[in-house]
Amino acid sequence: MKKYLSFALGLLFIAGCSSSNNASEQSQPAQQTINTDAQALLSYQDAITTDYLRAHLTPFAADSMEGRETGTKGQKKAADYLSKQYRSLGLKPVGDNGSYFQHFDLTATRTDSVVFQTYAINKDGGEELVSKSVSSKNSSANYTRQFGGDDIKNAEIIFGGYGIQHEALGIDHLQGVDLKGKWLLITGAPPQVVNGDTLFTDLQKFGQSWFGNLNRQGLAGVLGVNDSTMQQFNESAEAHKKSFGKLSGMQLAYRAQDNNRQGISFNSISPAQAATILNVENGAQGLKAFNDELSENITEFSARATGYGLTQIPYTSDVTIESENVAAFMEGADPQLKDEVVVLSAHYDHLGLSLSSTSDDTVYNGANDDGSGTIGVLSAARAFSKAKANGVKPKRSILFLSVSGEEKGLLGSRYYSDHPIYPIEKTVANINTDMIGRVDPKHQKSGNENYIYIIGGDIISSDMDSLLKAGNARSGQLELDMRYNDLNDPNRFYRRSDHWNFGRFGVPFVFFFNGVHEDYHSTSDEVDKINFELMAKTARSMYATTVMVANADSVPKVDNQEFIEITKEN
Repeated sequence: MKKYLSFALGLLFIAGCSSSNNASEQSQPAQQTINTDAQALLSYQDAITTDYLRAHLTPFAADSMEGRETGTKGQKKAADYLSKQYRSLGLKPVGDNGSYFQHFDLTATRTDSVVFQTYAINKDGGEELVSKSVSSKNSSANYTRQFGGDDIKNAEIIFGGYGIQHEALGIDHLQGVDLKGKWLLITGAPPQVVNGDTLFTDLQKFGQSWFGNLNRQGLAGVLGVNDSTMQQFNESAEAHKKSFGKLSGMQLAYRAQDNNRQGISFNSISPAQAATILNVENGAQGLKAFNDELSENITEFSARATGYGLTQIPYTSDVTIESENVAAFMEGADPQLKDEVVVLSAHYDHLGLSLSSTSDDTVYNGANDDGSGTIGVLSAARAFSKAKANGVKPKRSILFLSVSGEEKGLLGSRYYSDHPIYPIEKTVANINTDMIGRVDPKHQKSGNENYIYIIGGDIISSDMDSLLKAGNARSGQLELDMRYNDLNDPNRFYRRSDHWNFGRFGVPFVFFFNGVHEDYHSTSDEVDKINFELMAKTARSMYATTVMVANADSVPKVDNQEFIEITKEN
């Protein structure tokens, strides 16, 4: 009987445990089934609205952000703003120490003053001081340093006219002159038409090519003088004082030792000082007549020694500053594909505060450049977050990456690509956006506001091109303008924004871009000029393209041999 009772009690105990376990299991919520259907994801593009874009771009591009210059309080305030928004969307922080921030160190130079010593070179090669002047926060000099290396430069001055070398028009102002290590004094802007032939159609592009040619000749630097009066030069030099004490020459700390900071210098020179060096009477007035004569005899001129030299002595100090990328992550739902990552990016930094603004507006707000792209990425993150909340997720993972340092030379994206949070070999594509809230002059003239310039896609990967077009057809339905989508385009937009730091590793990219407008890099790039309808359409097209890549059966392959060859050079 005892044996039976013990057995019965044992059965009751087991039954009780089983009942308890079943009750526990029944109290657990059923695991949610995740929907990875692309069409379901695409339905959430409606979360990208003009109201949302305006509500976030307005504070992001406000004066209180102080222009978001890399390494400044304004940039860090902008980073905090983005991190709070990503947190509110429930996206995973994947930066340093469980934060949204990927920190990196930068080095920069602070210039306190530059001493300029002009001297005459006598027959024996000796130097006789002609003038000494100091450019600083408290004084102006006969020269203003626009940009250049931080090293001491002491060299002979060669007069190079306009410095033009144009074989087709028979112009070679630098023929037979060794310019290596010399200062080249050039004057004014050249005439557009020479003997009935057009020298250039676009002065900016002509200038870029011209300076690139000079840079290849190993100059110490260029001294530029134009038709300004002494009063105009002095006003410019006075405004230039504000640059002293500011940071310049910013670069990634870990790459500083690989970069040569002793590059070509470019200084503006006062008309009076130029007239002395060129032995022109009547100062600035005489120099204008001298330039007019040069223009009339442009094909006959050739460079010559001036008999003068210049010593430039900058007094600088090196500074280390910290900046950060902002990184938020959504893991994909497919067990086999979630280790592959699509990066959706934009740069959130801008130019800071103006040193030379003639108006009361001193803030480079950067509403379009690149507040529009940054908030566009944020709006896409919101759409994915809303989808996730309803059990809809992409197959592959998505990294929402807001980088700083773009305006300083693509520094933040360079840091990320050299120190990726997720392996580059697992990064299947980069969808990058910069300036998507304005209409450029070409499309203003035609009255077409339903467009986007596309750079990347088929010049890298035919697969990527197909996914882009499929996404755009299901979303923004924008006109995809391929005007700049050329590896030989002189603007070289394919490597002028953050996508290039993925492209150089062979990662296919698509760059969304509305073109340069009249307020580009100006304090007038304000929120009230943003075309929010166009911005919303573009953000939806970006979102849809991301969906198509994230859910594609296979990753886009790089199949353009020309692009492959270019990446081998980097």
